[in-house]
Amino acid sequence: MLHLLQLHTVGSPHIDTLNVGPFYGLSLGEFNGGGSIAVECSPFLVAEVDTRGRLGKVDGRFPHWVTPYEGTRYSLIYYVTSGNVEQQTTAVFAPPPSPNHTEKSAPWIPPPTYVP
Repeated sequence: MLHLLQLHTVGSPHIDTLNVGPFYGLSLGEFNGGGSIAVECSPFLVAEVDTRGRLGKVDGRFPHWVTPYEGTRYSLIYYVTSGNVEQQTTAVFAPPPSPNHTEKSAPWIPPPTYVP
């Protein structure tokens, strides 16, 4: 288990080659205009995961990066680099269901954002 605390990070697209499974990310601070985790779900589809004040679950073994923002942004990342390797299934995972969630096993598809 590894934890990473970052300040003012906007990285270029990359793959976390040492991760053995998805990571959890949380961002905090006073920032505007982005700061989401962009994830390449397919060659033509990029999803944005908003981690501002909440956990997002992303498989960092897919290309991903932080979208541009202004201000002060802290990110806390929890990831694992040893142990059993989890099979890659999806780049982005559904947020936990709300307490009044009633749909039965409906697949969750991230809202697409197309990067120009």
